[in-house]
Amino acid sequence: MNKLIEDLIKKGMGNFMDRSRDALAWANKIYLNDRRDEKELEKRYENLDLTKGQKKVINDYVACTLSSNQSYADISYMCGIKDTVSLLVSPGLRKGVEAEE
Repeated sequence: MNKLIEDLIKKGMGNFMDRSRDALAWANKIYLNDRRDEKELEKRYENLDLTKGQKKVINDYVACTLSSNQSYADISYMCGIKDTVSLLVSPGLRKGVEAEE
């Protein structure tokens, strides 16, 4: 099973994930509102009277948060694929489908 998932990843699963996720995200009003708010807050942040050191700490924190959230989203997506494949190849599920035919 893990070999199948590894093969899927090697064959461009990342690009597939990005396209699928982007299609849903850009059609989601909450996501679009959050993105708009994010841009406004970024402008307000840039206008704050902070030292270079303070801005570096904040920028590093934001970058780390974004990176970890992206990694978690990718992991979640891959878990969904792995779970789906596991269910589809499970003997109980195939047996149930065969019985219906």
